[in-house]
Amino acid sequence: STNYNWRISRYPIKNPEDIEKLIWLFENTTWLFLKENFENASRIFRNKGEPQFFLPRSGYQTLFIDWMGLENLIYGLADFSEKIEQLIKVINKSYDNLYGNIISYGKVKIINFGENIDANVAPPQYFEKYCIPFYEERANQLKKAGIYTHIHIDGSFKPLLKYLKGLPFDGLEALTPLPQGDVTLEEIKEAIGEKILLDGIPAILFLSNNSLEKLQEFVERLVKIFYPKLILGVSDEL
Repeated sequence: STNYNWRISRYPIKNPEDIEKLIWLFENTTWLFLKENFENASRIFRNKGEPQFFLPRSGYQTLFIDWMGLENLIYGLADFSEKIEQLIKVINKSYDNLYGNIISYGKVKIINFGENIDANVAPPQYFEKYCIPFYEERANQLKKAGIYTHIHIDGSFKPLLKYLKGLPFDGLEALTPLPQGDVTLEEIKEAIGEKILLDGIPAILFLSNNSLEKLQEFVERLVKIFYPKLILGVSDEL
């Protein structure tokens, strides 16, 4: 861990010429699964828990978070959408070897799609067009190999509620309810159906201006609504 923060102040991809370079990069990138790291974690956890990890993000989220930022990505989708869409497909395909490695290894049981979804940056029209097809392809690929999956959705997501029940994941992680998020516990429960909720406790309830009694009351209500489809934790990071 570190005791400082950082942020990207300038993104490298801004125009069609930059996109061509990034297409070349991902066409010539091979992702590997390091089974040694997984086995080290297994030895540490032993019978205390199941080692898990998150995978590289979908093409859309990768471009927004790592390469373009939101403004450049949205303008790019408006001005040269064909190039952006080609790049998204190339990024998604670059993971073929990684998924093959994981499946052939045969010991991974749970995987997280660490997407950091927020409806403000992945609104319904883009979430439906660019994210869901990727999830359906990759989560179903893992499911056929007997691997459980869950996705990290940690921002505002009320506009995406209608999609949650149909997503191809076994669980939904870090869905953040009021008073930190933008939905109630009841809205989450109705939207996810029989899927497992991972976490569920708003991080701000741990701040000093909230009482222990308020935290306990919220947790008891959370458990009552979602049990037994619940792995209790903090939404999002404390």
